[in-house]
Amino acid sequence: MDQWYFAYGSNLSKEQMEKRIGSSREAQVARLTGYRLVFNKRSDDGTGKANIVPAAGATVWGVVYRCSHDDLQKIDRYEGVKGGHYQRHAIRVQLDSGEELDAVTYVAGEKFLAAESLKPSTEYLETIIRGARQHRLPDDYIRSIEALAGL
Repeated sequence: MDQWYFAYGSNLSKEQMEKRIGSSREAQVARLTGYRLVFNKRSDDGTGKANIVPAAGATVWGVVYRCSHDDLQKIDRYEGVKGGHYQRHAIRVQLDSGEELDAVTYVAGEKFLAAESLKPSTEYLETIIRGARQHRLPDDYIRSIEALAGL
């Protein structure tokens, strides 16, 4: 049975998702309320990776992709679930139409969290912003990502 996957980081990029799980999947813009985007997940090179944390009144914009069980297994591998880099979490998102969907997303594992925000690499940030623009996420949200990353 297919499941919705909510992407908020570099998996917003259509090209990246095609490389990771193959041919294009149904995708819809969605928002997750009660969370905010941060770059506090430490990568192997010391740069920051996207993560979400609970925050009253905040919203994270992203995309829900319809994924098969096999697709999610592939994403698990790319997100380093086995090594504790990210963990899969069940969430509820809202589409522009107002419809709510049950979905899964990935939240950084505790052992990879930095005490403060880290600067993402330019390439990583460009991938996120390119994906956000491809899916036409709100302009003010895209600007907030750029500001968060210190651009």
